[in-house]
Amino acid sequence: MQVPRSLRRGASDGGCDCLPRPDAPRHGAALPAAPATTKPLTTYILRYRDAWFGMEKRVAFEATDVAAALAMMAREPIGEWAELLVDGAVICRRGHEPGGAPDYWVAD
Repeated sequence: MQVPRSLRRGASDGGCDCLPRPDAPRHGAALPAAPATTKPLTTYILRYRDAWFGMEKRVAFEATDVAAALAMMAREPIGEWAELLVDGAVICRRGHEPGGAPDYWVAD
C-alpha cells in the first residue's frame, strides 16, 4: 500500500494537494455567475436498510429532480426497504416482488 506523500506547494493554490477543477477561478478572481438555465437543487434524504450491515441508514444529498435523485442513489446497497424523502415527507418507496424480480420505485 502506498502512503500519500506531502507535496511542496506555493501559497497561491491554498496548500491543497488535489488537482484543481477546470472551472475553478484563480486566486483573487471573481466567481462566475451561475447560468440562468441552472435548476435549483432540492435536498433529498434516502432512508433505507443497508444490505450489507442490516442497519438503517440515512443519506442526505441534493439533486435537481426525483429522476436525478433516483439515478444518484442507484449504487447504494439498499436492502429490504427504502424511502426517499423531501422536507420530511415520503415521496417514493422501493418495491419488490418475491422470486428475484427486479426492484422498482413507487411514487407516493
